[in-house]
Amino acid sequence: MEEDWNLFERIRDREQVLIFMNTALKSKAPFIGYGQRMTIVFNMYSLWDLSGSSTQKAQQLFYELEDKLISRMKDKGYAIYAGRISSHNKMEMYFYAKDDWEWEPEMKRMMLDFPNFRYYFLMTKDQDWSFYLEEMAPSPLEEQWMRNAKIAYALKRRGDNLERAREVQHWLHFPDSARMDEMKSKVGKLGYIVIVSEMDTTRNVEPYVLHLSKLHTLDVPTVNAITKELFVLASEVGGTYDGWGTRLILKFPAKVRAYLKHIFVRLFSAFR
Repeated sequence: MEEDWNLFERIRDREQVLIFMNTALKSKAPFIGYGQRMTIVFNMYSLWDLSGSSTQKAQQLFYELEDKLISRMKDKGYAIYAGRISSHNKMEMYFYAKDDWEWEPEMKRMMLDFPNFRYYFLMTKDQDWSFYLEEMAPSPLEEQWMRNAKIAYALKRRGDNLERAREVQHWLHFPDSARMDEMKSKVGKLGYIVIVSEMDTTRNVEPYVLHLSKLHTLDVPTVNAITKELFVLASEVGGTYDGWGTRLILKFPAKVRAYLKHIFVRLFSAFR
């Protein structure tokens, strides 16, 4: 089954939560024959006790349990893992189980391997996968935050120093010049520099393009705040935020590795 796991933040009932979900299921859901939504809620306080009050160790214990449960469900074909919602004191795992699966005795057998975990089960009919599609699925802004996290993670893996401020470019689209000009007026007061504002004749929808730049870091909280600001402002005037781009800034060890790799490639080519 296709997988595309994404993590994003949300405020739910005045509490900040993290949603980790397989967004690849969205285009194919609901899955016929998997109409039982099973929720497993874990108490994180019990994990903190087991890990000596270490948040990192407590999370690691949960992730090990999560991996084992997903593997067992997948191997036996009992259920499809949709994702989880985590808050300060609990983790909620969501599976969509087979309609004819007698889940309770089997789940109790599975959980015998984890006697020190405090948890409870809920099983709800959800043939339309409405919880996954309407409650869990990301909003357009949250989808942008997912992209932000993926880009930041990719840059970090390449050795980028995300804490170094640099020029970051942002693109927005509008249906007419009046809305684009209104947006220009708004962002000018917030420190953004207009690089280009023009009509793109190759675009059939929202042909007016506003290309901005601003100096800021690329840590995820900062990028999320910046994109939220532009996303909301663009929406207010009837436009669309369309993402960002920047140049790579390597940390010193990464610069050394890149330089050595370049030298090695040149030497290798010379002796071929």
